[in-house]
Amino acid sequence: MPWLPVIHSPDEELEFFRNQVLPDQTVIVADNMHQVAGFAAYTHGWLNHLYVAPDAWRDGIGSELLRRVQAASSSLQLWTFQGNNTARRFYARFRFEEVEFTDGRRNEEKMPDVRMVWRQT
Repeated sequence: MPWLPVIHSPDEELEFFRNQVLPDQTVIVADNMHQVAGFAAYTHGWLNHLYVAPDAWRDGIGSELLRRVQAASSSLQLWTFQGNNTARRFYARFRFEEVEFTDGRRNEEKMPDVRMVWRQT
């Protein structure tokens, strides 16, 4: 996402994941030939992170991770950036609906975002 501002150093990102994401959320890791290809982190009805390494895009890894999170949840919410049309289309394919749009004032990046919601049927 080259349009997304870089606001944390790699060390700050590592500290955040080590101290907040890993201990406080359920994390599912997808591997491809013994290398991390992606992960999903979720807690209390929120999908907080879904990441797929660029060299693993279009291999079904994001879909696999999201299906596993959905199978463990009755509903999910997430935020994505309004400018991330690829992510918005991806989540829409999994029946997420766009329910709230903001100007980005409340997120760290100060980028307009959209809240999406999925409910198990």
